[in-house]
Amino acid sequence: MIIHTYEHDYPISSVKETNETYECYICRNLTDGGFCRVMSVKDKAYFPELVSWLTETVNRDTFTDYIEHFNFNGALCIVMKYTQGLTLGDKLATESLSVMERAEIGRKILEKIVLQEIPDYFLNKCMDPDCIMVSADLTVNFNYPIDDIIGNRQCDPMEGINKILRMLFARELERKVPEPVIDFFNKLPQLLELTVIEIYGEYHNMLSALTEMPEEEEEPKSIWYKIWNNLKKIWRVLKKIIMLALIVLAVVYLIMTIDGTKSSITRKANFDRIGTVTIDKTM
Repeated sequence: MIIHTYEHDYPISSVKETNETYECYICRNLTDGGFCRVMSVKDKAYFPELVSWLTETVNRDTFTDYIEHFNFNGALCIVMKYTQGLTLGDKLATESLSVMERAEIGRKILEKIVLQEIPDYFLNKCMDPDCIMVSADLTVNFNYPIDDIIGNRQCDPMEGINKILRMLFARELERKVPEPVIDFFNKLPQLLELTVIEIYGEYHNMLSALTEMPEEEEEPKSIWYKIWNNLKKIWRVLKKIIMLALIVLAVVYLIMTIDGTKSSITRKANFDRIGTVTIDKTM
């Protein structure tokens, strides 16, 4: 089956959900490539209010993840960009990412929100570790499960942003280091009362401070860490001493072996008997 308008064709790849009110499909986007999620609302009672809200809320010039909406076979179709791959939740669970890699993912998430001017409802839907897709080069894309779009769309997306950022820096928040990260999260409750642009500005300052910070300062400074760090330093020195001692011992052994060989060569042969004949040495 192909869902289409006069300009676009969306061949259905899989069916996500279907009921009496709507159907949800994953389709191929033949125009731009990749995939899209198509929400097909069948109940015409929702059309007037929903179309009015979409027209009012969505700026398609900036919010490019929102592709279009149109009528098809008596249903209102809402088309959103859809990305396949590894989710943020899976990436954090299966890969050991450095603090700078995780910080870069956070930067790209906030940057995408700001640049696309994502409306609150859609932002609330994508601020979930299972809806944020992260590629191998840390490119970030959002998926939007808008199955409840015909219901109550009032929401506060800031809590989702807070949850995602805390997930990215869970290790640092537990260890209470490095300082730029802790300073940012101390300010975050106040920033959540403002706008995403203010959050992004402070986040950028944190990222700059992390970039300038020596790598070892990212580690926790507990007493056990210091002990372990000192032991590692001592072992590095001790290992060099042991290697040097082994080399010296090898050289000494080689010298002694050569000296013993020379002595055995220069030592005169001493014969007392030849067969059954005794040699008289007094002659």
